[in-house]
Formats: sequence, structure tokens, C-alpha cells
Amino acid sequence: MAKTLDIVVPFDNLGGYFKNSLNSLRQQDTDDFTVWLVDDGSTDGSLRLAQETAAADARFQVVQLPHHEGTSAARNAGVAAGTAPLVTFVDGDDQVAPAFAATLIEGFRAHHADIVSVGYTWGGGWFRRGSTGGRDRWQQISKPDMLDQVTHHGTAVGGYIWNKGFSRAMLTSHGVTYDTSLKIAEDYLYATEAAAAGENFWYNPVVLYTKINRPGSTIHSRTWEMSQQEGDVFTRMAAIRQQALAADAGSASR
Repeated sequence: MAKTLDIVVPFDNLGGYFKNSLNSLRQQDTDDFTVWLVDDGSTDGSLRLAQETAAADARFQVVQLPHHEGTSAARNAGVAAGTAPLVTFVDGDDQVAPAFAATLIEGFRAHHADIVSVGYTWGGGWFRRGSTGGRDRWQQISKPDMLDQVTHHGTAVGGYIWNKGFSRAMLTSHGVTYDTSLKIAEDYLYATEAAAAGENFWYNPVVLYTKINRPGSTIHSRTWEMSQQEGDVFTRMAAIRQQALAADAGSASR
């Protein structure tokens, strides 16, 4: 039976963090998904763990890149491997609540959404965007508000890709993919391009995604060149936002 949600999980030498992430995915309270575990050239046993998980749980599939290509290429490969109408992303060192997959699916189905988003917490709870409580708290977000949310740091919806579900039809029809030339902020650019392409956005503030602070991750090991690249990406995002808003204004005036 075809699944509603594809969960793309890139991994590369994540050690014990990866096991905790996989355990959280195995504890989902729905089976209406496929997890695509994309190996980006791991050498620390992460691939073996992924293969063991897939052998034990039919909801998991392993994709191996021929060599290390980077997170963007790994995510693109995971999206290409699946066919589900809804796509989300989980970083292989993070954890999700049992209701994560089911909530994204519910929002997507109930509202025919282009993008659905949920609340998140970061670094052991020191930074939280969202709230506790039931899942039936969906609220619609206008396109201007969505574009504002995804192009700025620290907003409720955020410019991240891991607390969101994206309509595959929207991604495909507008050619939204990860820029493989980027080493940082590729997720922000992807979310911005998706928001510019979409029209129907819904947000549920219940916190279902936990971002783990891992030593050695990109955010903790950025170079000066990467910081410069991030600035360039945000300039591109601002231009995309302005173009999308102008196009919407033009359509409304016709």
C-alpha cells in the first residue's frame, strides 16, 4: 500500500546520535510513511546501523551514495527515491516525538496544504518555538507571513526544513531541490523557494521536533568562508521573497 509521507534522513558518521534518532522514528504512532536513510559515505558504523534498522523494520529503506557528496546531495537522493505525496526531512542526529509523522500527515490531508509546519525545540529545551498540547490546533498562514517566517532566524515556523512537510507535487512542479554547491544555509534556501512556490500554508504549534546540539555539526564548525556563504544565501532569499510578493500582488490586481 502506498504511503502518504516520505521521511528523508541523511547521515554521515553520526555515532551514537544516529541510534537515538532512529529509535525516535521507529516509535511513530502511524505506519503511513517510509524513512529513506541516505548514507553520505559514513565510515563509523552508521551504515551498518541503518542496514540493521531496515532489515528489522520494513518502513525503513537505505540509499547509498557512491561517495561523500554532502547533505544537499543526500537529501536530493532521498527525495528522488520516494514517491509519497508528502515529504519531510529529519537530520540524523535529531529526534522526533511519536506524533511527528501523524501530525504532518493530518495537516496535509485536512487542509490540502503545500507546506505544513510544527513546533520545535533546540538544544535540550533552551530554545523553544511552539507549545505543548493537542494536535488539533492548525492555523493557516498567509503567503507574506510564511515568506517572512522562513527568511528570518528564530521565528515560530522557522526557515528550517526538518519541522515541515512539503507537497511533492509542489516541489516537482516548481523544480525545488537542494543547491549542492552550498555547505551552509541550504535548508533556508530550500524552505524559501518552497514557500515562494506554494500558496497554502498551515502551522501547528505543538512541539514535535527536537534539534540536538552535536559537537562537530556544521553550526558548530563553520568557517569564515561558510559565514560569508550564509550571508550570500540570505541575500538570495530576500530577492526570492520580494519576487514572490511582487508576483502575488500582480495577480491580485488583475
